Amino acid sequence: MKELRSRTVLFTTLAVCVFLGAGCGPAGNLYLHRGKKPPAASISDPRSWRLSGNIPDVRLAVDGDRSTAAVSPLIHENTAIVIDLRKACLFNAVFIHHGSMTDGYCGRVAVLTSFDGQNFTPQFEAPGTREVTSLIIIKPVLARYVMLKALKQGPGAWSVAEVYLQ
Repeated sequence: MKELRSRTVLFTTLAVCVFLGAGCGPAGNLYLHRGKKPPAASISDPRSWRLSGNIPDVRLAVDGDRSTAAVSPLIHENTAIVIDLRKACLFNAVFIHHGSMTDGYCGRVAVLTSFDGQNFTPQFEAPGTREVTSLIIIKPVLARYVMLKALKQGPGAWSVAEVYLQ
């Protein structure tokens, strides 16, 4: 009973956060503490992000167009995308939109973070899903670099049309 109540509270809290748009980047509501914006209160503009990794056309993963996508080779285990947010940002969710490829998701994907771009700490991993893979991290993370890593082969090539942080 206690576990069910905890899950209900967690779900309700997440639903309210998503509904209100708390921390949704430049367009979202910003938390002000004593009238001042904390240094990592908003996520940097995706147009300023620098991407790298071993997936062709990686920049298409944040070009603002879901009809274009960075697509891995068919065998994509250990394929990774690294996003330099250009400043430390606070977030607790990563959404990977797979574009028009219905089987363009990983069997399992991980989110790793770093401040220096060299030493990455695993934050969360979950199975990929069709259309949009949603990776919700319960405890907010402060990081400058975010790595999305395909841990397990999915049904097809890994397609990353857009990456969103919240």
